[in-house]
Amino acid sequence: MLSYIWLFPLLFIFHDMEEIIGFIPWLNHNQKFLRKRYPAIMRQYEQACSEGFALAVFEELLLCIFLCLIAIFANWYGLWLGGFIGCTFHFLIHIGQSIVIRKYIPCLITSIIALPVSVYVIYKSVYLLEYSFFQVLFYSIIGFFVIVLNLAFAHMLMRCFSKYLKRYSDEN
Repeated sequence: MLSYIWLFPLLFIFHDMEEIIGFIPWLNHNQKFLRKRYPAIMRQYEQACSEGFALAVFEELLLCIFLCLIAIFANWYGLWLGGFIGCTFHFLIHIGQSIVIRKYIPCLITSIIALPVSVYVIYKSVYLLEYSFFQVLFYSIIGFFVIVLNLAFAHMLMRCFSKYLKRYSDEN
């Protein structure tokens, strides 16, 4: 199980590096299109800068590592599995987003690469842990809520840090 556990943060950072590098420039380049078709989404990123986005990703990575450490040291694999399933669902969402807007988004390529690996890791982990369907469902629901709540926190962190950096640069 140990080798599967550490694939979670590796796949996460592999995927999120594509987002860190390209998302804010892509967002800026596609602002007109996105404001017209998806104004609610654009409001979430109005003040965002690459540094703020990177801080949000860093916070998410810390949570991911924390879930791995809980699995290893407390033998509580269910929370790890739920988080990993939530992350895998996240890859599916990005693929769906790209299909819906009919454009490449900076997270698509790594989502496509990470998705089958993640599905395989989930399959092998469920087999090794001998979890029932209901256990997997239970931990998936918990993982989903943890991911959604943390995503809201990470976005708030991104906005606050981006505003702080803007104020700091305006003062100098």
